[in-house]
Amino acid sequence: MALLNLRRVTLGFGSIPLLDGIDMQIHAGEKISILGRNGSGKSTLMKLINGEIEPDGGTRILEKGVTTARLPQEVPGHFTGTVRDVVAGGIGPAHGGAYDDETAHRRIERAIALLSVDPALNYENLSAGMKRRVVLGRTIVNEPDIILLDEPTNHLDIDSIGWIEDFLCRHDGTILFVTHDRDFLRKVSGRIVEIDRGTLFDWKCDYDTFLKRKEAWLEAEENRDLQFDRKLAREETWIRKGIKARRTRNEGRVRALMKMREERARRRERQGTVRMESHDAEKSGRMIIEAADLSFGYGETRLIEGFSARIMRGDKIGIIGPNGCG
Repeated sequence: MALLNLRRVTLGFGSIPLLDGIDMQIHAGEKISILGRNGSGKSTLMKLINGEIEPDGGTRILEKGVTTARLPQEVPGHFTGTVRDVVAGGIGPAHGGAYDDETAHRRIERAIALLSVDPALNYENLSAGMKRRVVLGRTIVNEPDIILLDEPTNHLDIDSIGWIEDFLCRHDGTILFVTHDRDFLRKVSGRIVEIDRGTLFDWKCDYDTFLKRKEAWLEAEENRDLQFDRKLAREETWIRKGIKARRTRNEGRVRALMKMREERARRRERQGTVRMESHDAEKSGRMIIEAADLSFGYGETRLIEGFSARIMRGDKIGIIGPNGCG
């Protein structure tokens, strides 16, 4: 039995439909990744599943007693107090009633144990990556049936990404997540759903299988578009002849041509409207930045001491280190 059903759900802003009559079922234990271009509606779908927004049309059916919780994409800045305080703030009513003190305490301790963060630390003093961990603890403290994660690896260092991968792989509940991290997708996701031009495609497979199926699908779509364009060109040549097209018996063919023109226009629109601008600028020499003996810190905490470097044009530099190291 599905924990949650979306049936013929439509949602848009203005005249643009982000979700256009989609259907989706979510079952217990699934680890689902939602893919799509930026602005395609991934985060909107997560909010809809979590009950934060209502669809313009269609229905969202949540099985009785099923709970959901969502980790937002950005780290919330309004939480205060210790790590324990922030995690405990996620405790609330579920399954029809409030938790008793013993149950609440047990869940708080269990969530904190997963974080590998000192519960006495002040949340406001943590790095963005450590805050991300704490907010995840707040999200899962109620032990929701469906966990929704929007870009869960944002702000995380390499060790923290490994930590959250391990947590999600061992978690036996249902997880939906949005990420651009391909390695994360490969390790965690067992089912891919994709939002493309308002339509939801359920690929029902892992990420590597999805890539193969998607490539074949795109080739088939390209061939369909090519055949369509050839037919449209023939019909445009015919209509320009004029006299035959005005005969009554050809009115159906003319109407079909009008529909083909509309379809072609829609296809051109949904292929994107990216605009790029370039500006002329004088190139400087090979060296862009030179730093000599830099030091930096907060109060008595020294983050950088005696750092020197030269950055040359064309360098591609990765900066690594644990969260909070600077």
